[in-house]
Amino acid sequence: MDNYTVAPENDYDVFITDDPDCCVTEKPPTPELVSAQQVLGFCCAVFAVGLLDNAVAVFMLVRYKGLKNVGSIYLLNLAAANLCFLLPLPFWAHAAALGESPGNGTCRILVGLHSTGLYSEALFNILLLVQGYKVFSQGRLSSALTAVPGSVVTSALAWAIAIALSLPESVLYRPQREREKLKCAFGKPHFLPIEEPFWKHFLTLKMNILVLVFPLLVFIFCCGQLRKTQSTRERQNDLRKLALVMAGVFLWMWAPYGIVLFLFEFREHSSLQDEENRYHLEASIQVTQLIATAHCCVNPLICLLLDKAFTSYLCSLFPRCNDAPFQRRGDSQRATPRSGRDQTVELYHIVPQRQDT
Repeated sequence: MDNYTVAPENDYDVFITDDPDCCVTEKPPTPELVSAQQVLGFCCAVFAVGLLDNAVAVFMLVRYKGLKNVGSIYLLNLAAANLCFLLPLPFWAHAAALGESPGNGTCRILVGLHSTGLYSEALFNILLLVQGYKVFSQGRLSSALTAVPGSVVTSALAWAIAIALSLPESVLYRPQREREKLKCAFGKPHFLPIEEPFWKHFLTLKMNILVLVFPLLVFIFCCGQLRKTQSTRERQNDLRKLALVMAGVFLWMWAPYGIVLFLFEFREHSSLQDEENRYHLEASIQVTQLIATAHCCVNPLICLLLDKAFTSYLCSLFPRCNDAPFQRRGDSQRATPRSGRDQTVELYHIVPQRQDT
């Protein structure tokens, strides 16, 4: 008689299957509103346009306008910050389209360069606004901060601060995993390089405060001071408007991305916890990230439209553009810089103090 043991009725059978995904809870789908090829085309287009117009801006500032005034020095640094922001785009676009990711060390450098460009853009926009307010207030601020030697020191300090602010992003960076591969690509916000909630919340708050809140407060203050200018005609001809428009466009293009990213990362503390809201927020991040990335192409175009000296110097390189719509009458006669001595044009002209009668 064979010996055997009857299994108790309350024991459980173990079911083994060859399908590893049968018992794994499926993650909610991630929206893909923009394909990898579209990301590649967008990044290449933004890189080409941004590299061209910012390089032209640097050439104009160095060759024609000169670096003999504070405004030109800050504009030159702002163009350099735009170039830092642009440089990682081809690498990320290549990784997104072809699935070939750079090494971990290269990814850290790209993330640090991208973050440094972003924070330095915010800082130099603030410095341009402060310079405009200094001219309006006629010496209420220390002249050491707004003289040419002081502006060089201030620019170096701004770059050092931007590099220091970008260190957490590059040090804490971890390549994102997509389809069982580590990938360093354009997509996930690169100032959220890790998955720990504390650091994601910290980096999100840091980006929003430094890139949106602080520049917005300075922008609102300077706009209020600009309204005190003596006359409407003076306001229209005042080149301080150039800095205000640059800062306004920067904030306008980055604000949607910062707000949506903030709502997404802090959704567990609000009523946006369900999967439908999560899906819509991720889709919004993809769209607003593209808009925010394109901001680095806009500043030279603003200079072309608002700075008559910049337009004149550019038309001196292309004589046929003297009849362009943005070239006003009388500007074409001043288009060619004088040989032997280039006339430097102050970014901000002095507004006479209002005299009480």
